[in-house]
Amino acid sequence: MTQREENPEFTKYNRKEIVSILEDMVRQHMPLNIQTAEGISVLSSVLEVDSEDDTIYLDISPDDRINDRIVASKQVTFFTNGGVEIRWNTSNLQKVTLTDGDAFFMPIPKSIERIQRREYFRLNTPQGSKALFCKIQTDKEIFNAPLADMSVGGIGLSIKGEPPSIISQGAVLEKCSIDFPGVGIIPLSLKVFGLWPTSKTKSGEQMYHVGLEFVKLTGKASSVVQRYMVQLELERIGRA
Repeated sequence: MTQREENPEFTKYNRKEIVSILEDMVRQHMPLNIQTAEGISVLSSVLEVDSEDDTIYLDISPDDRINDRIVASKQVTFFTNGGVEIRWNTSNLQKVTLTDGDAFFMPIPKSIERIQRREYFRLNTPQGSKALFCKIQTDKEIFNAPLADMSVGGIGLSIKGEPPSIISQGAVLEKCSIDFPGVGIIPLSLKVFGLWPTSKTKSGEQMYHVGLEFVKLTGKASSVVQRYMVQLELERIGRA
């Protein structure tokens, strides 16, 4: 299967650059979709990049039958959702048993498509006393999560401990809101496009990063988000 050429200006061919992109995916625990030409799709991630052996290792499905069908396919596509879009293809995906379990592995791709569109340009949001919080309505209560970053297309949350069950891959969260300084509470609908563990606190509690896309943002909400993004960018430039 050959690399698609929908966006050739975003296709990377330099091996060092490709390795750097893949290693960054490992550091960020970035969710990765695996999809075959036969329609099989699973959520994965890049576990390790071995540049000396020209190999990358990827997480597998807990279902061995699905793993076998993915390996049997000769047309496998890998792609991320939201934020920076990263995509590549292979016709040589295999399965291997490592010391800590099974994994997919393949040669480092010869080309990778990496797209960062304007709507996904993200800025880190203030922390501490100036942090913004997203209120998420769960079955039992309102869950407050601090924002880690923001774009005009969505937000990232930093959550300490296991996230509520309502926050799952692909879920649409209704009746959410953010209280913007000087503006007030803005209601939102959000779709979960990524959920992955990051660091641990000093007490050993696991931290999670949640990526969320805005769903049918109203004109007022879009205007507020864009103004806030401009404010963040001006503050960032002022600190530079």
